[in-house]
Amino acid sequence: MFSINSNFSISRLNNAEITAFFMNVQKAITTIDPTKLGVTSILPAYSSKLQELIDRVYVSQGSEFTAAMKAADDRRCLIFRRIRLRLQMVEVAEQNEALLAIQDVVRTHLLSKYVATVTSKAYQERSSILKGFILDLNEKLGDSGIETLGLADDITALEDANNAFIAAYAQRTAEKAEGSMGVTARLRDEMYDLYLQVIYTVQYLANSTDEANAEKATACQAFIAHVNVLLSDAKKRLEQRLSNGDTEEGEGGSNTGEEGGQGGSNGGSNEGGQGGGSNGGSSGANNGSTENNGGGNTGGNGGSGSSESSESSENSDHSDHSEPSDNSNTTDPNKPSDSGVVNGDEVSF
Repeated sequence: MFSINSNFSISRLNNAEITAFFMNVQKAITTIDPTKLGVTSILPAYSSKLQELIDRVYVSQGSEFTAAMKAADDRRCLIFRRIRLRLQMVEVAEQNEALLAIQDVVRTHLLSKYVATVTSKAYQERSSILKGFILDLNEKLGDSGIETLGLADDITALEDANNAFIAAYAQRTAEKAEGSMGVTARLRDEMYDLYLQVIYTVQYLANSTDEANAEKATACQAFIAHVNVLLSDAKKRLEQRLSNGDTEEGEGGSNTGEEGGQGGSNGGSNEGGQGGGSNGGSSGANNGSTENNGGGNTGGNGGSGSSESSESSENSDHSDHSEPSDNSNTTDPNKPSDSGVVNGDEVSF
């Protein structure tokens, strides 16, 4: 029996990921031929609703708080690297007695603990690490060590930049939560219902033994194989994002996940949501083209780089992750209705 794999629930995907999935399903429909799949009557509603979801999911891409987050993160990473460079100079100090006196403290409690890869951590993890770094600088070095290294201004600047990021993140979180808990959740549910209608219709025809439907059965079997690959890919990207500690909902253009920068030497921050995408977050809507698919122009660029994300991508510790649930849609797509009736090019249920 030809059927859609049911061992993975797409309701687990964040907004950007599930939008990308629905977009790819739409592309498969139009590529194979909606007439052969028996879904010409469903496609207009599917395309129209998908466009609504796209517009909603990607509306937060231009959030003013996202820009503020990016600016604050870039600054804190730059200051961190500058402070760390000064600490590294202490390790090679030979004649300066003041530097020699704090050499062991710097090596043991600062450089070994706060490595350069701090700037490649997820946003929220980075915030916590930098808080600890500031505390240790003040505690381990003391006023005399900080004065010797001339770090007072940089420590203050790092704390200010870190706090600015945390504040912008909290504001953006509230903004995203407000947008995702209501309208977006409803659109996800409505799209899922339309997706099930497509799946039921295609599965019915794919398993038809009627010679008159032989061509449609072949097309439907190809479609099912394609969707199963999409589901497998979505599952892998989700697992990758979760393994990176990103449990939050992605936003438009993000990888859906917002991964803090990959590669500390290059600025230290990549935000999912700015086309940087979601590594495992990497599952932003990876459909960069604009498609006219029988009823709605769908497009959208989800990020594909973070990250996961999403970085973009956003990562761990997302408190703005009101993941919409599809609990109301409990029908198993592997069990098409037995009451389907073939009527011309369509199947009705």
